[in-house]
Amino acid sequence: MQLYYPSNSIIHFMHGFTKILIFGLLFTIIPLFMERPLSLLVMLLLSLMLFVYIRPPRMQWILLVPVSVLAVMMSLTYFFADMGGEVYAQVDLGYWLLTISSGNMQYALTFFMRMMIWCLLFFVLLFSTSSEDLVIGLKKFGLPEFATLSISLALRYWNLMIFDVKTVMDAQFCRGVDFRSGSLLTRTKHFASVLVPVLFVFLKRFRTTSFALTLKGVGRTNKRTYYYNPRLTALDKRAIGLALLMCAIWLVVRLLYGL
Repeated sequence: MQLYYPSNSIIHFMHGFTKILIFGLLFTIIPLFMERPLSLLVMLLLSLMLFVYIRPPRMQWILLVPVSVLAVMMSLTYFFADMGGEVYAQVDLGYWLLTISSGNMQYALTFFMRMMIWCLLFFVLLFSTSSEDLVIGLKKFGLPEFATLSISLALRYWNLMIFDVKTVMDAQFCRGVDFRSGSLLTRTKHFASVLVPVLFVFLKRFRTTSFALTLKGVGRTNKRTYYYNPRLTALDKRAIGLALLMCAIWLVVRLLYGL
């Protein structure tokens, strides 16, 4: 499964620099200054609409499940601290004191919605942008060569890692290892048997990549050249202008009404 999924949405046709600026910087900073749950809820719905608009496949929708579980678990940690407000219930767990109060509920809800907004925007960025466009977009920000190369390799290895795990699991399945039946302990043992061959496959890929980078002279003082170097279009300029206008409108509304 690749993170990037081609589609015909307007977001897919934007430059990587534009999407990083809008979804990775501007729209992710706004939730930090939102304190009211209603404002965050509106922002969350807008982020969800963007996620639906790019039409991700079913497998990428599934990625929202672990993200939501992690967000809920991290939000629950606010109930182990005194965040003020009216106390509804307290449970003594020995070393910890579980407190359910209006302040704890508000902080937990605020944190949950912020995290979901950031994850949705992050997914919109990754699902609509190829690895090459992300690297080119980061180069527009003036990042050093080693940083863009590291990000490019990390994104590429994510896809290769998923492919290698699936290949090893298919090979193990042909040898009689069933990953779909049996008890939880049996399935855990079967999945554990995949770790060793997958580790050797990864090490082999790392060595091959190291040789390839050395042969290409990566790390020298000479500047790299790119065959693929798209430029900002009128669509990108309009999108950046619209995003800046939305941020300015939100800032004015926040100053006037405290949203």
